[in-house]
Amino acid sequence: MRENLDIRGAVTIELTDGAGALVARQHRSNQIVLTGRRLVAQLFGGVTGAPPGKVTHVAVGTDGTATSDGDAALRSERGPRNPITTVAYTDFDDRPTPGGPSVRRTRVSLTAVFDFDQVNGPEPLREAALFTADKAGVMYNRVILDAVTKTNAFKLTVLWDIVF
Repeated sequence: MRENLDIRGAVTIELTDGAGALVARQHRSNQIVLTGRRLVAQLFGGVTGAPPGKVTHVAVGTDGTATSDGDAALRSERGPRNPITTVAYTDFDDRPTPGGPSVRRTRVSLTAVFDFDQVNGPEPLREAALFTADKAGVMYNRVILDAVTKTNAFKLTVLWDIVF
C-alpha cells in the first residue's frame, strides 16, 4: 500500500447577533500555502536553531484576491489577530478514492472568536488565515470568503478543520 499524506482544510464562519441567533454562515475549503506545508515539515523533521511554533491565531482581512501558493500573509489584514481558544482532535475513517481502501485520518478542529467590538469596519471581510503568532509569524493557509460585513452588532466565530 502506498500512503499519501493528504493534508486539507476547511473553515466555517458564523455571525451571531446579541441574542445568540445565527445570522450568517459559510463554509469554504482553504488552500494550504507553501509556508504552511514547510511549517508541517519543520515540525516533523526539526530545523537548525529555534523550532517553529504551532498555529495559535486566526486573522481576517478585506482582500478577495484568489489565494496563491506563494502567499505568506493576508493581503489586507484587519487586526488584531485572535487566539485559538479551542483545539480538539478526532480520528475518523476516510476513503480517498471511491471503492478504495479506507485510511484512518486525524482532524484537528480549531476555534477562534472575534467579539462584537473586534475587526469591525465598513469594508467587508473577504479573507482569513491561520498563523503561528499574534504578529508576524508563519501563515499556514488562506481562504477567500463571500463578503462579510462585521459590525458591533455581530460576533464572528471561526471554526477551522484541518485533516491529516
